[in-house]
Amino acid sequence: MRLAQRTLCSANAGVRQPGYDRSRLSRGVVHIGLGAFHRAHQALYTEAAIRSGDTRWGIVGVSLRGPRMARALSAQDGLYSVTERQGAEATTRIVGAVVQALYAPHALEQVLGALADPAVSVVTCTVTEKGYSQHPSTSDLDTADTDIQHDLSCPDAPRSTLGVLAAGLRRRPPDAPLSIVCCDNMAGNGDALRRLLVQYAMLIDPVLARRIRDDVALPNAMVDRIVPAATPASLNWAQQRLGLRDEAAIVCETFSQWVIEDRFAGPRPAWEAGGALLTGDVRPFQAMKLRLLNGTHSAIAYAAQLCGIETVAAAMADPVLEAFARGAMDDLRATVAAPPGFDVSRYGKELLCRFRNAALEHHTAQIATDGTQKIPVRWLPALRESAAAGIERPYLERALAVWLHYLRSESSDHGEALVIRDPGAPALAARLRAAGCDAAAIRQALAHAAVFGDEPWPEPLTHRLAGHLKVLGERGTVALLSC
Repeated sequence: MRLAQRTLCSANAGVRQPGYDRSRLSRGVVHIGLGAFHRAHQALYTEAAIRSGDTRWGIVGVSLRGPRMARALSAQDGLYSVTERQGAEATTRIVGAVVQALYAPHALEQVLGALADPAVSVVTCTVTEKGYSQHPSTSDLDTADTDIQHDLSCPDAPRSTLGVLAAGLRRRPPDAPLSIVCCDNMAGNGDALRRLLVQYAMLIDPVLARRIRDDVALPNAMVDRIVPAATPASLNWAQQRLGLRDEAAIVCETFSQWVIEDRFAGPRPAWEAGGALLTGDVRPFQAMKLRLLNGTHSAIAYAAQLCGIETVAAAMADPVLEAFARGAMDDLRATVAAPPGFDVSRYGKELLCRFRNAALEHHTAQIATDGTQKIPVRWLPALRESAAAGIERPYLERALAVWLHYLRSESSDHGEALVIRDPGAPALAARLRAAGCDAAAIRQALAHAAVFGDEPWPEPLTHRLAGHLKVLGERGTVALLSC
């Protein structure tokens, strides 16, 4: 039996039900990027707002890249389960906030109609860093992106995130207020999305560009929750717990945080009911989370991939990798200012505990994807700031060398084939392999402006990275991390 409205009462006792009349829900939010993170994060905050009695905020979930989740949720009346696990403890709830699930390439008119609907006053997005067609080193619109090129020639039949948003806005009444909340891991994500949307719109409709610049609210936001991708094992585990089959089941950690800039154009869900923090300045929270959580996660992921370790928890159980993770986090923590009244040291200790949560199978291969988009945000600003001040960051510098070695290698230290999922990686890897010796390879890598920018990097840092790359090539990852 599969989870659906008609079978909801069949779920095992102890599973929390939505607790409200779903037939009264109207659509008020469109979410672009119907992946696991949204369903385990923003959707739960919206669920809390609905449970408080405000039924205006049903979610229209939109997938741009694949039909599987839209089909799964449609077959389940939009219902799915979220199980929060910490060690042996687990709690499960059924989420009812999703009222419609659409795969944009097959339902574009419905997607654009939802974006144009005046009853929809909020759009949220989780499409990953690469989903915004942003050049990683300049942070401007990448007009060479194939989806952007398509959308510029066919703006009414868009494929890209920016193209879909712009096409929906073009159909929207000018007096209907709209707030777009970017929830992806980019510094100043709302400001970045505004800049990219305006740059795209200027190429197709300058009037629309002015409207986006002047009238659409794009608050910055920081999101924090570890949500591994679903696996057959996690879906089977959820089925045993529910007593029903849920093809959209999520298993995640208990921790969740959402900090949002209080800058909206119109009505919004009362996300505070779920614990969201509304503030005047998100930037300190963003920098802290991007560097300490995401930056340390990336350091763990690339080292673990080279060591043949599949999950974050398994990496944290290895003494060498655990010490490396601590060191990388310490290096990164030294480069961020604490948000007012926030204990960054405590947050770092909590992160290390979260990484050790063996109840979650958070695969290092998942975290290692799209490094050419992630590393320019998570590591390079901290390294450039430190190098400019003449400060060494020994663990973070080793992490950068590990990533470069990961890109140029075809196998782990144990001979296992590496599967690198990063469209920007081949060009950088080719530079590394063609350069030959490690000093030349580092210079070639740092000259790759698409990732490292046009500004030269200091020679002392280049020499240290070359030394690290030499150790990696001759003695392996553990040898470098044990130095």
